[in-house]
Amino acid sequence: MALFACALVLALVACLIPATKAAAYFSFGTVDVSLGSSYASLQLGASTSVSVSISPASSDQTLGCGMAKCPQVCDTDESVAAGYSCFDANGQCTCMGRQYSTYYPSAYASSSNSGVASAYLSGSTLVITANGVGSATITVGASLRQYADGAASIQVDVSAPPASDAGSDGSTGGSGASVPEGSSSALGTSGPNSTPSAAGIPQAATALESRDDGVNEQVLETSGGKVILAECNSYLDASATLAKIVGTNDQVIFWSGASSERPDYSWTFTGDKLADDAATRPFDPTITVSKLGTGNVSNIMKQAKDGIVLEFAQKGDLPGEAVVYVNVDAAYGDGSALSLYDFDEQQCAFEQVAVDTPVEAGYASFSLTSAPPARALSTDNLASYELEETNTPGAVSVSKQDNIADESANDWIVPAAVGIVAVAILAIIVVVLVRRRKAAAAVGEPAAGKAEVTPEEGKAPTDADE
Repeated sequence: MALFACALVLALVACLIPATKAAAYFSFGTVDVSLGSSYASLQLGASTSVSVSISPASSDQTLGCGMAKCPQVCDTDESVAAGYSCFDANGQCTCMGRQYSTYYPSAYASSSNSGVASAYLSGSTLVITANGVGSATITVGASLRQYADGAASIQVDVSAPPASDAGSDGSTGGSGASVPEGSSSALGTSGPNSTPSAAGIPQAATALESRDDGVNEQVLETSGGKVILAECNSYLDASATLAKIVGTNDQVIFWSGASSERPDYSWTFTGDKLADDAATRPFDPTITVSKLGTGNVSNIMKQAKDGIVLEFAQKGDLPGEAVVYVNVDAAYGDGSALSLYDFDEQQCAFEQVAVDTPVEAGYASFSLTSAPPARALSTDNLASYELEETNTPGAVSVSKQDNIADESANDWIVPAAVGIVAVAILAIIVVVLVRRRKAAAAVGEPAAGKAEVTPEEGKAPTDADE
């Protein structure tokens, strides 16, 4: 009987073991890695920088998250009825305590061919160096506790430098290069508000490669007025740059990305639309562009069909009216009509601010006089989604986690069925053996292996004898 009891216990335990370890863990989704560009062209020996955005930038989690002692499936109807749950209101495991800690993603950069191009991460910047002629793929990956790893890549082509890339004066173009007034490649003749390229950069501009070793600025003297191109790097003094055009018809264009020819985003300011105190008003043109955003914005965007999120470093009023251009070609084709939504932090929801914003040559654009906490571009109705959880940056509710809510449910079916069948078979065997032993005891049946005794003469046979 002891052997059968052990077998019975093992069978019951088998019913309670999930088929895969992953089914027992809470997942917040995938780390989103976005690069400022998907392509870079360099000459041998040159370097360039590309912005890197990782979302979420941090995540507040309990110590119990991801621990085997606190599985996703530990709640039962009985435990809930008794007022006990493995999770708090944010869906965080509490088996190891309710105290939250902040965790940060770790990132790396690797090259498919370091002989052609190598790269390393410096904060939120990917620095790429051309080592040899050819092509290579640079991959940036990131991992964060309770998130699936994410990655993004950039294709790098390296060419040999021409026999002579210097002008007669020894210059190479670069910062300070200008186009003579009246040149056929100048901005145009209709004034400073002539239509720029789809990227917001005048066609007259000589492309600038991104760098972070000093002010990266180019001045164009065009028939439409002066245009100052300035890269958004750590050396930029945006207010001082805007001070150069206050009260004029000139323009300042702040850009960010691998090159001014194809920036990730840009800001265009015109002097006569700047505030009088623009020269003394702090302004940070940095924009973080991602698919999901962070915090509560991410929570809502994970429910949407599509979208691109812009999170502004600048808070509140701008130094004047600006036109913002953002590269969306990775998500939307030309001719797409996008709606614009601003995130309301008080309501924790998006509100629509514009419709039918067109995509042209891979860029969408809009005007701003004040920077919202976050602006999203989408073909979906983002205003229809509600916040599902709070205080958990990037968290996804259990019902939205396909890898847990759907797959883990199926993973339990097979082991549970096997365990139930095993228990039933063992139960039948035990019942049969018990009945036989009782019957044998009633007529004095000897143990197995001994001589059989026939009923006494003249005594009516019993049911057991039959």
